[in-house]
Amino acid sequence: MTTSTFPNAALNIANSNMLDNKDFLTFWYQPWTETTHSAAKLQCLWLATLNDALRHEIDFLATMAPVYSKLTHCMLGLNGPLTPESVASCYHQIAGDMTEATFNRMRNVSELSEDFRERIWCEL
Repeated sequence: MTTSTFPNAALNIANSNMLDNKDFLTFWYQPWTETTHSAAKLQCLWLATLNDALRHEIDFLATMAPVYSKLTHCMLGLNGPLTPESVASCYHQIAGDMTEATFNRMRNVSELSEDFRERIWCEL
């Protein structure tokens, strides 16, 4: 629990029958700033998690770009003559790369909620 920033004002409010504007503002200001500070912290945590999610998506796209380049080379026959065996081999390799990238993406996404909960508990 935090201590009051304005202990004399709180004492004055408790001892007087009437609240003047300055004391009322002082009485209202501290809880308002504490609440606002907590909301700002929560928003900062949420934005950090969103940043992590976007970073994981960029990593996924960066991983998939060479895969699509390989697919283009296979489809255009830039790696040699197109035979059913070469196309099947190329597709098999590309499917393995895509599967690995997708599993890494799913693992990263599943860790985001755990990281978010851990960040919230660290702030509390």
